[in-house]
Amino acid sequence: MTLRYAVSLFTALTLSGAAQLAWAHPGALDLNGGHYLGNSYHCHLPGCEVPDTFDRLGRDGAFTDYRDREKFFNEEDWSFEQDYDGDCQSTRQEMLILTSRATPSFTNPRNCVVRTGEWFDEYTGKTFTVATQIDIDHVIPRMYAHTHGGDRWPPGKKLQFSNDPINLMLVEKREIRRKGDRGPASYFPPREEFQCQYARAWEAIAEKYELQLETRDRNALYRTLRDCPE
Repeated sequence: MTLRYAVSLFTALTLSGAAQLAWAHPGALDLNGGHYLGNSYHCHLPGCEVPDTFDRLGRDGAFTDYRDREKFFNEEDWSFEQDYDGDCQSTRQEMLILTSRATPSFTNPRNCVVRTGEWFDEYTGKTFTVATQIDIDHVIPRMYAHTHGGDRWPPGKKLQFSNDPINLMLVEKREIRRKGDRGPASYFPPREEFQCQYARAWEAIAEKYELQLETRDRNALYRTLRDCPE
């Protein structure tokens, strides 16, 4: 990820109106039948529950049910596959172009969609030459962020997290499905040479966004990092 793209991405989020639009009434409801709006939550369907996230003070406790918050997750609040700089290339396409070891080819004359190139998957250690075989993985999954304090974030911060270059990796699609929304206690990349870097990335991103990691995930990071070189 280049500095040019990182700067343009965050400029778009803060100035172009993407973050401002997140304050508007969303077009889709979450699985619970409602949606967040600023520092409140609105129900629209029968049986909809209201999260207590805005009423709580302090950090989550040992008995916090993180899974119970999943039904309040809304993809529109955490959107990331966008063309923020208006060049017809989405976030994924920008990453494919910038990280390819070979000159990429495209599916159309405008170079909007990448067809082939050469990409090294840090998670698995595999090399891919067909763009459709890999996809964007969030090092800290968006759902994990949502259930571990991110549901209380303002709309702009959710978008920033979802599009932060330090949280984005190009990974084999099958491996992304295997990882799912799991934290370090349940998932580490199978390539051992990358596990220290993965653990450091988790710590850095969690600290940057003040995420409330579960004890078992903090312990898993500690066990990995204590054996890593300085």
